[in-house]
Amino acid sequence: MAQCPKCGRKLHLFNWRPTCPDCGVNMVYYKSNDRLLEETEKTEIEHAKHQPAIDRAKAAFFGSPLAIARIVLSVLPLGALFLPLATLTEKGETATVNGIYLFQTVKSVGFGALFSGALQGETLKISVLLMLVSAAMILVCLICLPMSLGRHGKARNLILNLLLLLPAAEAAVMLSIGENTGVALSFGAYVYLGLCFAILIYNLILAKVGLPVRYTVCYIGGLPSDEYFALVEKGWSDLEIRKKMVEALTAMQENVRAEAAEEEAKKEAERAAWK
Repeated sequence: MAQCPKCGRKLHLFNWRPTCPDCGVNMVYYKSNDRLLEETEKTEIEHAKHQPAIDRAKAAFFGSPLAIARIVLSVLPLGALFLPLATLTEKGETATVNGIYLFQTVKSVGFGALFSGALQGETLKISVLLMLVSAAMILVCLICLPMSLGRHGKARNLILNLLLLLPAAEAAVMLSIGENTGVALSFGAYVYLGLCFAILIYNLILAKVGLPVRYTVCYIGGLPSDEYFALVEKGWSDLEIRKKMVEALTAMQENVRAEAAEEEAKKEAERAAWK
């Protein structure tokens, strides 16, 4: 049930007028400036809290040449999947195994048959599943790149890169030493493994060196967000903080006026020089 913001009278459905029946205040406009100020401060506070995460995401994805190089390196394994990964000789016919072949195999055989064969110990089907896991992790790693500078970003990157590399390496080992006499690894498999290993090493280097982050300066009522949160932690009251805000806004307004006056003086000097 609603109530009057000034006197606290409980309002019923038949109290449809904007004025309070008891104190007569206009409830729509009562302390509207204060409420607008509070809403503005809440919006600015939420923005200041979330902006650092946005800045870190930008820095992690495309904020520097190091980050852009990581994107390029992370995409290269997708191209390596189209290279010949292995050759499969069966019934006198030789087929080239690559990403397209894996997709067609899954489409024709189905995941159910692949899982069933893998559970029965068929190394070829196990290798296909492992390569599918590795290929899927390429996309997962790309999607998670903006979060790499977060709280658990370094550990997440390491785990995802291992899940990218290890299944592919296991698939290659199983095809090499298993009973698949008709299967031989091709140069594409080594290129793919080399790229996956390079991604792991590059992320480890970035975790050690770090990526530069350019944080956006946010203002709350004219105060820099760092200063505002420091004042809140010190226990300053809302009134004291708002006095500080008024001082900051006044200084900002004076700076704007001074810059405008300086610009106008330059224009006047230029006009005088042309006369």
